[in-house]
Amino acid sequence: MNILIVEDRDDNIYLLQALLTGHGHEVHAVANGAEALERLKSGGIDLIVTDVLMPVMDGFELCRKVKKDESFRHIPIIIYTATYTGPQDKAFAEQIGADCFLIKPCEPDSFMEAVRGVMEASKSGISAPAQTPVQEEEALKLYSERLVRNLELKMLQLEKEAKALRESEDALRRSEKKYRRLLESMADGFVSVDMQGNVVEHNEAYRKMLGYSEEELSRMTYMDLTPEKWHAFEQDIVNNQVLTAKSSEVYEKEYQRKNGEIFPVELRTFLVHDDSDGKAGMWAVVRDISERKRAEQEREKLQAQLVQSQKMETVGRLAGGIAHDFNNMLAIIFIAHALIKERLSANDPIQQHLNEIEYAACRSRDITRQLLAFSRKQIIDPKPCNLNALIADMQKTLARLVGEDIELRFFPQHRLGQIMIDPSQVDQILLNLAVNARDAMPHGGKIAIETANADFDDAYCENYHGFKPGGYVCLMFNDNGAGMDKETLAHIFEPFFTTKETRKGTGLGLATIYGIVKQNNGFINAYSEVGLGTSFKIYLPRIAEAATEEVTQHESAAVPHGNESILVVEDDEFLCQAITLILEHLGYSVTAAASPAESLEKVKQAKTRFDLLFTDIVMPGMNGAQLRDSISALRPEIKVLFMSGYTSDAIVHRGVLDEGVNFIQKPFSAEGLARKIREVLDRQNL
Repeated sequence: MNILIVEDRDDNIYLLQALLTGHGHEVHAVANGAEALERLKSGGIDLIVTDVLMPVMDGFELCRKVKKDESFRHIPIIIYTATYTGPQDKAFAEQIGADCFLIKPCEPDSFMEAVRGVMEASKSGISAPAQTPVQEEEALKLYSERLVRNLELKMLQLEKEAKALRESEDALRRSEKKYRRLLESMADGFVSVDMQGNVVEHNEAYRKMLGYSEEELSRMTYMDLTPEKWHAFEQDIVNNQVLTAKSSEVYEKEYQRKNGEIFPVELRTFLVHDDSDGKAGMWAVVRDISERKRAEQEREKLQAQLVQSQKMETVGRLAGGIAHDFNNMLAIIFIAHALIKERLSANDPIQQHLNEIEYAACRSRDITRQLLAFSRKQIIDPKPCNLNALIADMQKTLARLVGEDIELRFFPQHRLGQIMIDPSQVDQILLNLAVNARDAMPHGGKIAIETANADFDDAYCENYHGFKPGGYVCLMFNDNGAGMDKETLAHIFEPFFTTKETRKGTGLGLATIYGIVKQNNGFINAYSEVGLGTSFKIYLPRIAEAATEEVTQHESAAVPHGNESILVVEDDEFLCQAITLILEHLGYSVTAAASPAESLEKVKQAKTRFDLLFTDIVMPGMNGAQLRDSISALRPEIKVLFMSGYTSDAIVHRGVLDEGVNFIQKPFSAEGLARKIREVLDRQNL
């Protein structure tokens, strides 16, 4: 708030400036009413505090002129005077529009309470106390009476002052006490220095801020309290602002506490003149802004995390779309490979080329699955799992993967809680972490895998972005490899980001882990130091229910055949042809349709029985779920198997299969398709 002080005594101006500035207000000062009117023309004044008796124009006359001027009458006025002759002074002040009448000297707390009251009343539209308006002639009469009476009183005061010179020492002590109370009531630090920078005066808030005693500060300069890197900056402020404009703008710098701690402050510095208008020193109000700076840094950190999250989400959507189209092409390759391989003898030289095709297709399939995992569109079948058991099953595989020169040890926590997850996803996490650790230790090293239960409450999660209260199972994966610097660590979960040589990494391993963890409502942290190694901590929600069964797969060596009738619906022409060929090769009777509409028409026209509907999920005009419902209405006995390169909300909710839905993920091999179809038909026939 901008406050205009109208006062002809420098000592009174100094005290009011210190009090108001210490409470956060902007203060301007003029010597009389005429100067005040000129200053008001510049605008920006929220409150006027004026004395009564002043040269050129007194306070009463200033109040009358302000309240008569349409441009200024909205500005509240406090009359603050030492010449009080009686209640008539206050009554006259209210009649001419003053909002408040105070008698000097006034306690600092009472004065600030009056300032707050006047401004709150002004903001709420409440004007000065309502009085019967006076005519101009009557006003001039009252004004003359009050002014004469005030002048008479002033003369009496001057006479008394001459008589009271012997009491000046006591008065000085009382003034010093009030001044000290004013300074000590300030929440911000106050410091006064001479023109050489020596600390002359300060309040308790300033001493506490810096940790020095009063005696210690008396031997120091303000430059002693300021880190050297700020010296030139501060001198520039003094030369170009304080000495030229009598005050500085609000500026920031740093202070150094007695214990050596550096902290940020905000201050404004004012020039002080002596009785002969010479430069006597400077004073400043200083505020510790450490908390504000910490809050700003936290906001910047959260903003950066939000941008990173949005970037990851955008790339994830792109990855999911690419994977879907790619899976259709890979499915054709796998089926064509199987058909060709079966027609060749085992020693045919073309078999070598087919093996290379199969390897490339499998590698492409793995990369596609990583893309789907990252984008959280991977089809998963979660079940209650014991993480210790899953890791134990993978130990031998991991040991072979990392090699004999790397020591792999597992430290399971007993009575570990269970998690709900697709076991294959745990395998993906462990394999990707193991590959990264192996590559970070080309000359050997150590890997330690640990598990533990973890519980987080609201207070803990407030300090860690992304953490949610609850019970978790923690997977810790540590290596003592090369480690990463902070810049690298900040990007490790971004897809396609890699520090490995060309053709030695896709940049999808950690992005895949990130996608899996988020898909399962968990969170992941990474810690690393160059030369010391890397540690990953993955937290997955702990569940109460125990696993009810162990799932094992017993597949026969022979690829299963059949003779049932299958309706295939796939809008990709080449994939549809490939599926038809492999199913006919397996002995099935196949009817193929390139769209849902075509398939419905064929069902209506066909007189034969259809045992299975094998359909894509996402197709133009009608999705797989809608097609299932339409065909089931015509053929209630038909069984359904869905296929897709990515999920659909009609069948899969947030990447998790609905109970009872038969699904096969593209790309699938000919053998995998044969087993899945046989599984669906046999289970349905039980």
